[in-house]
Amino acid sequence: MKKVQNLGNMRLLRQSPRLGFTLLETVIGLGIFCLLTTVSLYNLKDYQARLEEKQSLEWFKDTFKGAFNHAYLTHHSSKFMIDNKNTIIFDISAENKKTKEIKRKLPSTMSFNENSQKEYTISSSGQASPVTITIKSTLTNKTYKYTVQLGWGEIIEEKT
Repeated sequence: MKKVQNLGNMRLLRQSPRLGFTLLETVIGLGIFCLLTTVSLYNLKDYQARLEEKQSLEWFKDTFKGAFNHAYLTHHSSKFMIDNKNTIIFDISAENKKTKEIKRKLPSTMSFNENSQKEYTISSSGQASPVTITIKSTLTNKTYKYTVQLGWGEIIEEKT
């Protein structure tokens, strides 16, 4: 009976409480952490690209409206151009025949429709002919249509 009691004490000595994690628990925890980090970094990169697209579209609309207002108020014509490198150029005439060029390159995920007009003139009276400008996004798979109304050039945005 003493031998049985001694074995019982030995089992109690060997089963002392653990002070750390096992290797398996550590590897599982590290795997979960890496997975969460990877997903969040991917979403952050996607968020930055979407934000850049949104800022470019807002800049385009604001600058277009500003060019119309400038032409009307100063009685100098303005020009809107799209070059082959997806750069938007606003050529705004000023007094003394000086021109001010405002340029911005679209993000690499955006491009103008091939059928879009490459050059658009705003007369010195602040009026222009109607036109539709189409920008495609490969990131969001959306097409942004900007229709400029006849006369005062109100720009209307349509997402498809």
